[in-house]
Amino acid sequence: MGWQERDYAGTGDGRGGGGFGLLGGGGRGGRFSDNPLNWSPSIGSLFGIRIRIHLLFILFILFRLISSSGGFLWTAQWLTVLFGSVFLHELGHCFAARYVGGRADQILMWPLGGLASVDAPRLPWPQFVTVVCGPLVNLVLVVFAYFTMTWGAPADLVSWNPFGFGVPVLGGHSSIYLWLFVIHQINLILLLFNLWPMYPMDGGRMLQCALWKKLGYQRSMLITTTIGMVAAILMGLYGLANKEYLLLVIALFGYITCYQERQLVKAGVREQDGFMSYDFSGGYSTLPEAASPRKGWFARWREKAKRGAWEAKRKEQELLELRVDAILEKVKREGINSLSRREKKLLEQATQKQQATDRKHGL
Repeated sequence: MGWQERDYAGTGDGRGGGGFGLLGGGGRGGRFSDNPLNWSPSIGSLFGIRIRIHLLFILFILFRLISSSGGFLWTAQWLTVLFGSVFLHELGHCFAARYVGGRADQILMWPLGGLASVDAPRLPWPQFVTVVCGPLVNLVLVVFAYFTMTWGAPADLVSWNPFGFGVPVLGGHSSIYLWLFVIHQINLILLLFNLWPMYPMDGGRMLQCALWKKLGYQRSMLITTTIGMVAAILMGLYGLANKEYLLLVIALFGYITCYQERQLVKAGVREQDGFMSYDFSGGYSTLPEAASPRKGWFARWREKAKRGAWEAKRKEQELLELRVDAILEKVKREGINSLSRREKKLLEQATQKQQATDRKHGL
């Protein structure tokens, strides 16, 4: 899944990790961040990409194994396939980013998906290629598993229904057909899940990239986040109706993500910063690296929001001053009686506001 800009723990080189998460925070290098819920120890590197696993993912695996109702081996089997499929999905994002001239530094594994820290040119096509190659990996795995299973497997084994997750009896857990079945079903679920048009899912990001070239970044983001909020509501209703509470949580988080992105874009924060480090806003690219350790995501977002709100307030004040100057010029030229009711009200409001400011500063 394409999710970005969350510093769970430093990489040891001053860079923050990237990705989607309910928890902000960030490390400054070393093994762990200050907050235990943000721990993400490194488990090695592959193709020059550091691999981290979040504490919540470790706890999720342990919980599912301990509470497994379908058998320990079966649970361990589908968890192994899930981990591998999500990891390959993220590698797809990383290799695509490098292919279009960017870079890939890190993958963080956590319960709701992988988080790739990549940097791709901030243009519609490179961004789209970087996004789409994640789901393409899942599609290849689905097709491969499906057609491989058809060679000698029972006819009722293969189902294109991602929710028909039955367990075929094909000689136990070592059966190659059972492994193919699990690969097929999990990757089909991941594929459909990622194509949902909601931030921070890949589907939402792909939609934004498709609209970006014709409508521009800001308008494409506004449209995409609106669609994403509607999609989040639909997902939440489905989860509620079918008692799929994990979908309900994801839908809630997706709605909040879309709403926050919409507000940041409207405030001009995204355009001001050049943004995008594989975060919700629609771009697989990282912010310029700082010499000092980066702050956590929430702290950075709060600072951006404050800057955006301040800038909007400053522009509003400038517009008000221009309008007041025009009214005063009209009074000087034509007299007070020449003002319309609306102009008089605006002048009165500006006077009251100035008086309140003077009182505040003891003038």
